[in-house]
Order: sequence, then C-alpha cells, then structure tokens
Amino acid sequence: MNRRATIDIGSALDALQRAGSLFRAGRYLEAAEVYRDVIKRRPRLPDVHNNLGVALKAAGHVKDAVPCFRRAIRLKPDYLAAHVNLAAGLEALGRPMDALEHRIDAWRLSADDTEYRDALIAALRRCPFDKPHAGARSVLSALFERDDIDRQALAAPAIRIWRAHPGIRRAIEAATWGYPDGQPDSGFKPLTEFFPDELALSALSWAVVVDAELEAAIVFTRRALLSELAAERPIAAKPDWLAALALQARAAEWVWPETDEEVAGLDALDRQADRPDPASHRALVRAMYRPMESDPDAESLRREASMLRYGDPSLSALLLRRSFLDTHAEARIAEDLATLTAIADDTSARVRAQYEENPYPRWLSIDRRPPRALAEHLQRVLPGAPTADLPEPPLRILVAGCGTGRHAIQTARRYRDCSVLAVDLSRRSLAYAKRMARDLGVPNITFGQADILALGGHAERFDLIESSGVLHHMAYPLNGWGALRGLLAPGGLMRIALYSRRARACFDEVRDAIPEEGPQIDRIRAARRAVRMLPPEHPARALLRTADFYAASGVRDALLHAQETAVDPLWIADALKGLRLTFLGFELPDPAMLALYRRHRPDDPLGLDLEAWDAVEAERPDMFLGMYQFWCRDES
Repeated sequence: MNRRATIDIGSALDALQRAGSLFRAGRYLEAAEVYRDVIKRRPRLPDVHNNLGVALKAAGHVKDAVPCFRRAIRLKPDYLAAHVNLAAGLEALGRPMDALEHRIDAWRLSADDTEYRDALIAALRRCPFDKPHAGARSVLSALFERDDIDRQALAAPAIRIWRAHPGIRRAIEAATWGYPDGQPDSGFKPLTEFFPDELALSALSWAVVVDAELEAAIVFTRRALLSELAAERPIAAKPDWLAALALQARAAEWVWPETDEEVAGLDALDRQADRPDPASHRALVRAMYRPMESDPDAESLRREASMLRYGDPSLSALLLRRSFLDTHAEARIAEDLATLTAIADDTSARVRAQYEENPYPRWLSIDRRPPRALAEHLQRVLPGAPTADLPEPPLRILVAGCGTGRHAIQTARRYRDCSVLAVDLSRRSLAYAKRMARDLGVPNITFGQADILALGGHAERFDLIESSGVLHHMAYPLNGWGALRGLLAPGGLMRIALYSRRARACFDEVRDAIPEEGPQIDRIRAARRAVRMLPPEHPARALLRTADFYAASGVRDALLHAQETAVDPLWIADALKGLRLTFLGFELPDPAMLALYRRHRPDDPLGLDLEAWDAVEAERPDMFLGMYQFWCRDES
C-alpha cells in the first residue's frame, strides 16, 4: 500500500469519526455532508452509504435516504442493517409492498431474531395483497410451521393472499350480498369446490379469522354441504377442507347464524349417525355446527382420537385432538385444581358462571421471545420511566384474573428468573390455561381458583401484580384493587387495565338491541347483528376488526358481560392516591396519543398528569377503546 492510499484511509477514518460525533449531537445534515465527502473519495464502502441514509432519515429526508440504503445493499447484498433501514424508509413513504421484500430478506438473514420476525409479521399485516405474492406466500408458509409464533397474527395476511385469486374473490364477494338473512349472489361457489390452499387451511385451523366477508362465504358453504348430506346426496369435498372449516367453527364457538332449515338438516344428519361414514363427511359437516363431542357417534370418534398416530399432521386429526383429547385433559385438570379462596360475593359468582359457560379467549398459539429483566421491559413499554430500585430477581408475580392463561403464560415467559401465581374465578378457564402451559412447556407458573376480593388472607407478597381487564368486572373495582394492593411487596409494581367509561359508551346502542331473555347464543347473535347494522362511521364498528367479534365468548365478554363498571382518568387518579401508589404512565399503542397529550402538557414528556389525560379523552372519547393499560408503584 502506498503512502497516498494510507493517508486517504486515515483521513476517511477521521471524517467518519467526525460524522459520528455530529450525528450523536443531533446535527444530522452536517453529518450527512461529511458522509457524502467520504463517498466521493471511497464510493464502495457499504457502511458509509448506510450511515448517510441513517443521517438523512433522522433529519426527516426519508425520500433521499432510500437510495443510500439501496446502494449499500448493491455493494453488500447480505447487509442486514441496510435491509432493515430500507424497509423502514419505504414504510415511512407509504410503500408497504416494496418494504416487504426487505423485511423478508432481513428475517432470512437472521431467522432466529425475534425483533426481525416481529417486524416481518407487522409488515405482512400492513400489505393489501390485492394480487398473488409468491414471496409472501412462501414466508407465511414457513411461519405457520413454527411453534414460537402467535399464528393469529398470520391469519389476516394469509387470507388476503388467498383471496387475491380472482375466482375466490368473486365467490366471497357473491356471498356477502345475501348475508346473513338472504341467499348469495348467483356468482357464489362453495369454498370446498376450490383447491384446498395451504395458507387458507392454516389460517382456518389456527386462528379466529377476522374477515366478515369470508365468514359469509363459510356460512353459505356449510349450508350447501349440510343440504346435500341431509338429503343423502354425496359430497366431493376434500377432507382437509371439511376439517379446516370445522376447526374454524370450533374457534368461533359456533357463533354463526343458523336457519330453521339448517336445524332440521342437523336433525337429519344425527339420524344418519348409525350408518357407515368412511370419509367422515357427516361427522365433519356436523362439526361445523356443533361440538364434535356432542355427536351421536361421539364414542367411536373418541376411540378414533385415542388411537391417533403421534404427530399425525392431518387436519382431521387436529380436530379430533381438540374435540376429545384436549377437552378430556382439561376436565381432569379442573378436578385437581387448587382452591385458594371461597367465592361468596354475588357479582363474583355471576362472573364465574359466565366464564364456566364461555371461557375467554380460546387462544391456540402464542409468541415466544427471549426473557428480559423487569427494568428492560419497563423501558420498552414506558420509555423514560424510572427503573432505579426495582425488585430484584427472583421475581414473585401474581396474575389476578388470568382467564384462559394467555396473559399469564406471556408474563411467565417475559421475565428472567420469575415465578407466577395465576388465579381466576372459573375452574374451566383455569383448566384451559393449565393445559396450555403444560403443552407449551412453561414450568414456572402455578394456577389456583380464587376470588380477588377474598385474597386478603393470602400470605405471599408479590414484586409485580398484573390484573388486566378484570377489576372492571366487579361491582366496586376499588375493593378488588385494594385487596391486591395488600399483596404488593414494598417497592413492588402493578400493571392494571381498566375499561374507559367514555370509550365504552359507544356500545350502549348495541346493548339496547340485545334481547334481555332467551338462549345465550341467540343474544350473542343479536349483538353481532346490531354491530353490523351500525352506520360505517360508528365507533362501535371497531369490534368488526377484532377477533372478539368472530367468537361467541369474545362477543359475550365485550357486549353481554354479567358485570361492567367502567372508569375514567380522574377515578384512576383518586384510586392511586387512596392506595398510595405512584402512576408511572399508560402503555400507549399509538404514539399519536402521546402527541395529543403534549398539546395539553408540553412540559410533561412522560404523560403522567391524569387530569390532562381526562381532558384529552374528553376531546377523543374513543382513544382508550382498548382499555386504559398502565403501571403504578408502591410509594413506600
């Protein structure tokens, strides 16, 4: 190497150090000029092109940053950071389909990194997929095969890709014309007449599909199948199609509307139960309407389930496992659960009865991420929150009102070196939770039946208490919160989620349309109909975009609950004061919410003034439709 080249490299390194200092000082455009000067002298350094893009993007010049990231990738195709930066830049420019290519590349370069995996899934969910996309299809197929991913998050993009097929799109659109009371348009074709698509079958089998139009097509498809079988005419549908539709019906808890003709058709099917059913057509179509375990031929189906080959990948086997093996395991677990308190309160007894009948939610999979320290997690959800003197591991955690265990299992996996006690009123919900913890291999969690109101005598004290969506189902939420406060260790934290009084008011119109009497499933269906009938701009129609709307237990929890006592930020402020707890901040799903707050309190970057939040919510009553979720800490 000659002396001139050595000097050139040395001056370039000096320039790069200067650019880094300027960037750290927030002087992004000056840093960009230095990077440009280095590129003129040494144009084939991918890191410098990437850093120039980062500086321009930080300065708000996103459009100019994108070509810099592209040049870095041309020079180094496996440059992970540049793929991530280019994807983020394209997303900021409103180009999600272009960004997806680079989210896919980043994930393939580091497939075990959960940050890149989560970013890829978020990118897939943003894409419209109005035409087939081979790359996305391939990635989604690979993601569905993994057992460390919440497959519910994959369902929407999978269904959109499948629906992009022109014939399927026409069939689904034709179904929506007559749903729920009439007949589909003449262009309708039962879904089972299409080739059984891998992505569609995976979504139907592993998620509650959040798609009102697809629901219509499924309902008309099962109606056509039932009509043929009830009339003793054969059907040509593939078993995987039938099993997937039955699995979706099970996930939806048979919430879809039924006609008198369908009820009569089911009676006809039941009368055929003693006849040979070699392809299981009768049993599978019936399972689209009723639990398979209630089939007149349930005993032989149960025997078939008990003889399943280990690892049988067929969807019929999956349906048998969920219908017989899982439910049997849960019944055994429910018998042996520890009872920590009596349930004497009248409201608690009514709430318990609801969840014994409709455990909620019936989730099927969950994300797995590396565990973190409590301080690290707190900084991720509440940037800037104080983390000094947090409880030291091993952490003792109480999840009060764990339901079917999704939240509790997430908590047990989230923190390093922790043990979790999860309690609930409903033994049936707890049994579901304990089975899922066993199946997922989560050993650091214990389940017990208890009423929060009666937990005051419990001897153990906890470093972290989480109660999400529970206290507002008490007649007097403060009594339950007070009972939990008594179990908090000195310096401990609480994570609480409560319904917003203002946000929940939008459901009053829906509740007025629900009959006060009658079978619970009829009331649930009436609630769904009322939501569908609302004008497009009505805030309650947000339910149509949630999984809750597409399952009976979700609708009942959201709209027909045995007890609901919503609150507001001023109520929370008074409660915190009385309980001697310090407010640490809301977990906000949208950064725009904090921007609205700062119009009222520009001097409070952490958003800690609950009176100001009350004023903000008065202007935007639907902003906390997903509950207030916040952290607080023992003041002592």
